[in-house]
Amino acid sequence: MKYIHTKYLEAIIYDDGKAKLSVYNIRKSPYGWSPHQLLFSDYAISLKDFTYDYVSNKVAEVYAIFPNEEIHNLLNQIKEYKNGWSNKKNML
Repeated sequence: MKYIHTKYLEAIIYDDGKAKLSVYNIRKSPYGWSPHQLLFSDYAISLKDFTYDYVSNKVAEVYAIFPNEEIHNLLNQIKEYKNGWSNKKNML
């Protein structure tokens, strides 16, 4: 299992090739710690279905305005992880 984070998004990649999306809200604390509040968590879906459209639609359920760069960043991190995972499988 692998956890991939951005500021407001989290993807959990399972060993069976599925991924789960979680969306958070962050409140700034005057004490330096910023607690995360879970706004949305969906069922795990196939990694091939974990696309930009899927993530942006789920984010739109809880945020009216959300930076596209954050979604792209999450998907790029997943892509890098999948490429590294494929390379490791090929080496075995």
